Amino acid sequence: MKRRWVLGAAVAAVLLSGNTGAMAQEALGDNCGYAYVFQEPLAGNTAEQTIVKGLERAEADFGITIDIIDGTGLSGLGDNLRAAASKGCYLAIGTAFFASGEILTQVARDYPKQRFFIEGGVATGPNVTSYAQANQEGTYVAGAMAATMSDGKPIGIITGDDSPPLKAFSAGFIAGAKSVDPDITVLVNSVGSFMDPAKTGAVALSQASKGATLIFPAAGSNLQVYFLGEQHGYKTIASDLTDYSNAMPRKPALGFVVASAEDQTNYAILKQYVEDTHETASKALGLRDGVFSIPFVTDNGSEDFDLPQKVIDGGKKAFDDIVSGKVTVPRS
Repeated sequence: MKRRWVLGAAVAAVLLSGNTGAMAQEALGDNCGYAYVFQEPLAGNTAEQTIVKGLERAEADFGITIDIIDGTGLSGLGDNLRAAASKGCYLAIGTAFFASGEILTQVARDYPKQRFFIEGGVATGPNVTSYAQANQEGTYVAGAMAATMSDGKPIGIITGDDSPPLKAFSAGFIAGAKSVDPDITVLVNSVGSFMDPAKTGAVALSQASKGATLIFPAAGSNLQVYFLGEQHGYKTIASDLTDYSNAMPRKPALGFVVASAEDQTNYAILKQYVEDTHETASKALGLRDGVFSIPFVTDNGSEDFDLPQKVIDGGKKAFDDIVSGKVTVPRS
């Protein structure tokens, strides 16, 4: 049975006990499963709500208990992590996202006997594992499907910036497309922001004017790309499941979805802990770990998509080539 903490009570219990740091950790020894400490209140954060679904599935499938600790904002994250670590009984304590990394590094240093992990961020220490998604593997499949679907016409990808993770995102897409059609034109642009929907839409229109028939946006504010597609003759490949859910009521011109899923990623992380195969420093989870959602390739698809069989077959071949080790996807 899952136990949910009342956050204030949890912190107060630690403070009132007078136990802090490693001393408290050593004082308690019972096994109370796992804990997951969120940064923001769950009620207003769809990404965190998605993570909870993965944790609940892990509890059901693996027979484990996960204490879910609601967030109160970034400023309270450190106290909540310390409250959990002070119990001294968790097999591992997890958290998520880039902004949490530095705080987790500090807390992990004070509780050297406690295992921690972070998903979607980087923290350091001998007792911390940082998990990321090998996005280039998913985008390789996207590129192969897009090239098959475009029948030789140009395709495009739009990223928020040129950081190494997003360069890997683009590199996978280009490599997948070229694996199907070495001569295909792949338009690549960076918006320079993750919060500029107007500019992202303008970049999409520029790619459409150059003949792009499928556009894959990963610029943080992608909805304009979806909504301009039908009028300007291109389809969008969804890279974010939240965007996809928000856009679908307006029935945009949609090609397909290739997106990493927070629930599946955190499920895969807990699976590694249960099977004692977790890494000690960092780990990129990819297609083998089941962290991507790709219709008709990783699941049975849905009526949202009307994909020709050759596109599905192209996606399955790209997927199999990576999982079998036949293809190693470049990151730049």
